[in-house]
Amino acid sequence: MSQYIHVIYTAAFLFPLLSIFITLPILLVSYHKYGAIPKWSIFMLYTFVFYMMCAYFLTILPLPSRTYVAHLTTPTHNFVPFTFVREFIKYNPFSLTHPGTWLAALKAPTVIQPVFNIFLTLPFGFYMKYYFQRSWKQTILLTFCLSLFFELTQLSGLYGFYPRPYRLFDVDDLLLNTTGGIVGAAGAVWLGRFLPTKAQVTERTMALSKNISPIRRIAALGADWIIISIFSAILGIVIKTPWVTTAIGFIIFILGFELVRQQTIGMRLVHIKIVDRDGQSASQAKILLRNLLGYGIIGGLFETVGRLLDMTATAPYSQLTNILHLVLVLSFFLLLVFVDLLIDWFSQKHLLFFERLSGTDTKPA
Repeated sequence: MSQYIHVIYTAAFLFPLLSIFITLPILLVSYHKYGAIPKWSIFMLYTFVFYMMCAYFLTILPLPSRTYVAHLTTPTHNFVPFTFVREFIKYNPFSLTHPGTWLAALKAPTVIQPVFNIFLTLPFGFYMKYYFQRSWKQTILLTFCLSLFFELTQLSGLYGFYPRPYRLFDVDDLLLNTTGGIVGAAGAVWLGRFLPTKAQVTERTMALSKNISPIRRIAALGADWIIISIFSAILGIVIKTPWVTTAIGFIIFILGFELVRQQTIGMRLVHIKIVDRDGQSASQAKILLRNLLGYGIIGGLFETVGRLLDMTATAPYSQLTNILHLVLVLSFFLLLVFVDLLIDWFSQKHLLFFERLSGTDTKPA
């Protein structure tokens, strides 16, 4: 049991790292499709990813040393179906007429191992049937394929990393795992009467799509700067100055797209665009002022404070007090910017300082 708990701890430790890479694509797809975040669907998707990590780690962990595996002489495969039944009859201490053996029988490996293999894919069947809305045939086939993937992972010695398999390829595992998927799908049919349906989740989400949430804007911003980073990396082959390539990317993918189409590529992905206070297309002057105030003030404050802090390491003592005073003043303005962003995060409708000063806003596209 402690081995299983250790595997779950490992998955829980690695999941936040994985979620960093899958969050932005999930946000972009959700906003592009619905115009808002379907929170129940996102919850189900993240729990599914966490479950898949746990299931995979349970099939490969703990990892032995290659030297240890090289000296193994244990069998590498079992192609005889229902071997677990024969092993139960032969080795399990269960006796119907002796109640004292019942608890020991439940704790025996001949019970724990088959039950574990059923429970391993039970959640998978549930997710396939309820969340992904697969048919019975598809659910059974996908569960079998998942089980086969696990077994081939073991048979291949973790894809050739080990000189031989360190765990048994067992045809009984295929049968028990597939059974677990069927049981999980049956549970999804029953629990589906109490859980939100996909239509209900979509209806609630569409009702929220009229609001431009901070997360929606962050998703657009993240997509834009990923594009700029890729562009800058390619352009960096020719131009060796990083700030120049970044500036060119900003002019093209932020200013250029906003001036011509009132929305960047990231904004288009999440279906929002820049407008004026009346909801009409914003003028080019207002868009330029919006970016000057937004990127200029926020970026300029961070850059200046960073450079001043670097100066404290080499500045003469006589200048150190003045530098620290200036850092304190600029940090106060950064605090005001942070408060403005914090209010926007928790407010249903709030204009950020660069939107108020430039007379611009955003609305669903």
